[in-house]
Amino acid sequence: MLAKFFDAQHFHIVDRPMTQSELFRQLCDQLEAEGYVDAAFYPSVEEREAIVSTMLGEGISLPHSLGLLAKKTVVYTVLAAPHGIAWGDDTAYVIFLLAISKSEYEEAMAIYDLFVTFLRERAMSRLRDSTDFACFKAVAIDCLSRL
Repeated sequence: MLAKFFDAQHFHIVDRPMTQSELFRQLCDQLEAEGYVDAAFYPSVEEREAIVSTMLGEGISLPHSLGLLAKKTVVYTVLAAPHGIAWGDDTAYVIFLLAISKSEYEEAMAIYDLFVTFLRERAMSRLRDSTDFACFKAVAIDCLSRL
């Protein structure tokens, strides 16, 4: 699952102050340029966030669109260290933008188990402090190995 839906191309460290909307625009523009989503994805992510916060807890957020709008499933991983990004009344430090396609929906639901594992393992600070994709992946594998 990590190898299929997570990759270094969709891993970003935000090391400067940034708004939630700026982050969404940057990530969605890249995913659109790469052909993962179309122009309807960004406004849908903004609309979904306006309905209710996608903050999972412990500084981890899972923004996503209202529907299964992706052409191909990908998870865009963002580490916002050291500042974090204001997320409603909270601050997000580890953000997973989910772009899920209809064809991979059932398989992609296993991704949520990974996020629950991150919460149970209280892994946010270890994830946030990752310096690159390889380090992030090592922390994720370590968390999954305890299941």
